[in-house]
This record gives sequence, C-alpha cells and structure tokens, in this order.
Amino acid sequence: MPSSAHARTAYAQGLKLSSAGRHLDAIGQYEQALALNPGDPKVLFALGNTAGALGMRGAAEQFFRQVLALDPARLEAVVNLANLMRENGQFDAAIALLEPALARAPQNPELNLTLGSTWREAGNNGRAEACYRTALHARPDYGAAMSNLADLLCDRGEWDQARSLYDRAIRLEPKNPQIRLNRAILNLLRGALKEGWRDYGARIDIAGKVPAANLKLTPWTGESLQGKRLLVRAEQGVGDQILFASVIADLCARATHDGGSVVLECEPRLAGLFARSFPGVRVCPAQISSGRADYTWIKSAGGANAAVLMGTVPRYLRGSLDRFPGQHVYLTPDAQEAARWRHALGGETGKTIGICWRSGKCGGHRNLQYAPLEEWGAFLRRLPEATIVSVQYDGTPGEIAALEQISGRKIVVPHGIDQKNELDRAAALLSVLNAVVSAPTAVSWLAAATGTPTWKILYDTSWTALGQAYEPFAPACKLAMPKTRGDWPDAFAKAIRALS
Repeated sequence: MPSSAHARTAYAQGLKLSSAGRHLDAIGQYEQALALNPGDPKVLFALGNTAGALGMRGAAEQFFRQVLALDPARLEAVVNLANLMRENGQFDAAIALLEPALARAPQNPELNLTLGSTWREAGNNGRAEACYRTALHARPDYGAAMSNLADLLCDRGEWDQARSLYDRAIRLEPKNPQIRLNRAILNLLRGALKEGWRDYGARIDIAGKVPAANLKLTPWTGESLQGKRLLVRAEQGVGDQILFASVIADLCARATHDGGSVVLECEPRLAGLFARSFPGVRVCPAQISSGRADYTWIKSAGGANAAVLMGTVPRYLRGSLDRFPGQHVYLTPDAQEAARWRHALGGETGKTIGICWRSGKCGGHRNLQYAPLEEWGAFLRRLPEATIVSVQYDGTPGEIAALEQISGRKIVVPHGIDQKNELDRAAALLSVLNAVVSAPTAVSWLAAATGTPTWKILYDTSWTALGQAYEPFAPACKLAMPKTRGDWPDAFAKAIRALS
C-alpha cells in the first residue's frame, strides 16, 4: 500500500478513536499519518482538536497555528484558535484574528458566533448581539447562536424572549447539554425551580463539571431511603459544595426517618468541617485521579447501594421556595479555633469586617464579575469605623498595599493560616467577624454558612438567589446587586447602607 494510502488509513482510524473518546490512542494514529505525509493540514487540525480535548491548550494552539501557516483560509482553524485565545482572556488577539477572516467571509456563522462570544466576554454586549444576529440570519437553525443570544437577553432581564430562544435551540440541538444548562440557569434565576432543577441535570454531560466514575450504584431519584445507604457524590468546586451542603441536614433527617443512612463525599479540604457539621454522616474525602473519581474506598466506608450527585439533591428537597428552611447556620466551625481568632482580632470589642475582592480563578469573562481594586478602595474609604480583615485567600502584598493606599485604611492580614487550603480554620475565622463583604466566591458561601452576615458584591444577577434579594440556600448572605449591570458604586452603596 502506498504511503499516502497508509496515511489516509491512520488518519481515519484517528478520527474514529477521537469520536469514541480515546484521545491518547487517536494521537498515535495522527502522528503516524503525519510521519507518512508531513505538513498535512487536516491531520494537524485533528491533532489540535485532540490536544484541546485533553486539556493541552498550548499544544492545541501550536497545531492550529501550523494549520493556518499552511492554509490561511481554513476558517475552522481560525475559529478554534480564536476560541482558545478567548478562553485565555486574550480578547484583543482573538478579535485581531477573527476580523480579517470575517472580511473574507462576512456571513460565516461560526466566525460570527466566535467573534460575538469574544465581544461578550470583553464586555461589549452590543457588538456581541450584532454578531449573533448575523450568524442567525445566515443560518436560522443555528442552535449555538440562538442560545448565546438568549444568554444576552437574559443578562438584560428579557427573560421571556430568552426562554423562547432556549426552547427553540433545544429543539434544534436536543443533545447539546450546554443549552439545556443555560435554560436551567434562566429558570432558576426567575424562581421556576421545578423546571430549573430538571434541566440542571444537563451539567453531567458537560466536560469538567462532574468527575467521571465507574460507579455501579442505583441512582437515587427522591424515593424513600428505607434500606438504602446513599452515597452523595462530590461535584464542581469548593463553593458549589458549600452551597449544596445546606441540604445535607434535611437529607440526613429524611434518611433517619426512613431507616436509611448517608455517606457524604466532599473536597478533601472540607472534610473536617463537614464531619463536624453533620455528625450522623460518614464523611469521606474525594479521591480524584486524571479527572476521574476513585471509589475504591467505598467498601471500607461501609459500602453504599444508591448514589446521587450533591447538586441533584435540591431537585428533590428544594423544589419550591417554601421548602427552604431558612437556616442561617448550617456549618459548624471549631469552637476553640473560633475563640483563638476572636482573641487575635481584639476580643469582643470593636467591629470587624472581612473583605474578599476576587476569586483565585481569574481571566476571561470571570474578570467582569470582580470589581476593580479602585472600587474596593473607594468602598473602604466610606466604611464606618471598623477593623478591616483580609479574607482574600490568595491576596498578594501588592493588592493589600494598593487597597491601603487608595482607601487610607489599615487592612489586617491574618497570620499563621492558609485560607485557601485550611478551610476548617478559615470557617472559624469567618464565623467571628461581624460581617463579610465579598465578591461571588467560595468565601461568601463559607462565611454565610457559618451565620456571619455577608454581602455579596455582584456584577449583575445570581441564579443561586432564585429570584430573591438574598441567597435562599444561605440566608445570611444578602445581595449587593446594582440596578445596572457593572455599576459598582451602586452595588457597594447597598453594602454601605447595610453596614452603617
């Protein structure tokens, strides 16, 4: 067989393996094809896609650049490279790549969709909307563009139109979990909990949301727990697990009533805090390897015969707002540790306010959610007399110095604690503060879960509020939500009024 035929066979086999999720095996076939036919753009493109699927973003970018060096008109490579740039927060570079391509193909739906997403994450919704509508004009059945336009309308509070677009997009792309999840967020945002929780299950099919696992246990769907030992599986990030932990006490009470029991898996940093907070529950740290959950420990923990994801429990226990118990404290900090922090911060005298200005995950669209340090400094200048405590778990000395300079206020940095990794101790610290003002991060959930009055500074809306002015999962958390998205002075003014 000629080498060209061998190359085609290896390439075809690589595509087959990629479609089956066997990406590492696929790379071997692609490399074989490339060795037989060096510089083949379609093979390099496939390698870029496969590297991206494996999270090898740098390698993916290099492959797409090689494709474009060989074939500058290959628009799918432009789209994929631009998406990588956008996801890295390189908006200007992505736009500079996309606009010349659009000049050659101004109606191309994929190019317009990608440019629209880039403009949106860069904060220009007007240009984003124009791109999405151009994409839909060129392809009226383009579900992804329809969903992205719905996201924009949702941001503007045009919920009925957004819902209609999501419905149409799902009919067009019924197997697209991201569109269904977006509709879930909209329904939860507007307080339509039954519909929202039903679609929220789509997150399971989105890469990275829920760890894969070879777990052969009967899924729990809200039925009686009689005779069941229920494994509650960890999912998503620390903040999500703290949020969903608010339903665990009710789940345990139900299990006890039915004659069943609960095993709770969680992020290892939360294990001590959760074990103290839910004494009737076997708490086990999650074991993750190469993105997969390892459940070899379940047998030594007493086994289980049913399982449910932590984020699925609210579907069965929080189906309407009247089923939220309104508990202001659902996580129990270590009393001795709390006493030590109370003493370290001046005992019972004086007011203490914790501040957290960003997440540890920054870049891209996330940055829009965090007020600039200048706004935080202006907020601190207006605060009544109080001891300001940094509960920013990875705050840099430069950030602290900048805030002190802008505000003219001293900021106390707690010593002897790793607030990112020592979450049990961090919970104790947060519990003794008089108030916490935070960006939408795990810190806001942790503070509110211990009962500390918490104000969350928002860019716009929060689906977890379920249409309320506070967080029903953690009522100690109130929302400082501006009338106009991104109006930081308005958001901070709400917190000032509450703290004065």
